[in-house]
Amino acid sequence: MSGPVSLSALDEFFAGPDDLPIEFAFFYERLPAAEVLAEGLARTLPAFPRLGEGVPLLDISGVEEPPEDKVSRAVLFDSVRPGSGPPRCRLKISRFTSGGGCLGASMSHGLGDGGSLVLFLSAWARTVRGQAPVLPAASELEFPPAPALDKSLPLEAQLRRAGFGLRVPPSPRVREDYRWDIRRFAREEVEVLLREARVSRPQVTAGDVLAALLWRHYRRQPDRRPKAEPELSTVFDFRRVPRLLPASYFGNAGLPLRVPLSPEEAATLPVPALAARIRARLQSASAEDFLRSHALLEEVRRTWGSEGVDLVGFSTESHGLLVNNISRFDLSLLDFGTGAPHAFDVITPIPRVCFIVSRGDSLEAHTALPGA
Repeated sequence: MSGPVSLSALDEFFAGPDDLPIEFAFFYERLPAAEVLAEGLARTLPAFPRLGEGVPLLDISGVEEPPEDKVSRAVLFDSVRPGSGPPRCRLKISRFTSGGGCLGASMSHGLGDGGSLVLFLSAWARTVRGQAPVLPAASELEFPPAPALDKSLPLEAQLRRAGFGLRVPPSPRVREDYRWDIRRFAREEVEVLLREARVSRPQVTAGDVLAALLWRHYRRQPDRRPKAEPELSTVFDFRRVPRLLPASYFGNAGLPLRVPLSPEEAATLPVPALAARIRARLQSASAEDFLRSHALLEEVRRTWGSEGVDLVGFSTESHGLLVNNISRFDLSLLDFGTGAPHAFDVITPIPRVCFIVSRGDSLEAHTALPGA
């Protein structure tokens, strides 16, 4: 096994005492035998140095399929605990008595984002299918020089501009601290608004429209404080920026992009116009955005230490919404040779973060909100 993983300040941002692991559940009609999966996993791990501490795989037969609520589905994971040390990725196969089964994957966000977890699981599936060996995942990269920080602004102001904010010292969190609000949108409803939004910006996607609809729903009543600003951000995967990160990058590449909105716009822009504004921000994403966020968090660590990094959170946590469109995941890549997953769920809550998930003829928005 390799030595301990070296964490950047960006990784540490996602690895605090309050950061629950990324947990995805994939539901299958059939799964290969336990020994086939275990052997494929052993052959896949060398290509992922960040997982060099080892990835335990539990394979349990005779499991009663739990109800569809997220609290009940927690039993489908061998969960990583915040601050629990290695190993920080755990897998569990649950074979249901009713037929089929579930792959529950739990990974510390400090190791990588959801895209990284799917990259690893896809490589494992590819190995089990007997296809060409997986190329080593890139994780320890030399980034280009970051843009100079604005010394005329306090560090806190620069963090806020980048979609981050300071908060009270975090305490360990558990699933029970949150409640899930799940909303379903028929694709026909989204398509009507999508056509209208594309009149002004043809590149608008269904995810942009859904983010706009959700912002309309969740936006708090206007704050009476004179300097209060609305907070709407959307996660962008910076692997999509040419020549910044390789497609095989295993790490944290998904960061929030703050959508510029005045209080009046936040309250009055029609959904199609708001969707176009979201798409415009995503299209303007650049290497500079990623490198500046990276540099800001490194400056926080240099100035305030790792404890200071723990004080940084998404600016949407206290008032706002951060939308993460994971309906883009290609589930066909997770076919272990017996068929792709027929359903997918995200289990771990992140405060005021909404995950967009595809569900056949509808799109679902799964939002984690503070518990009552």
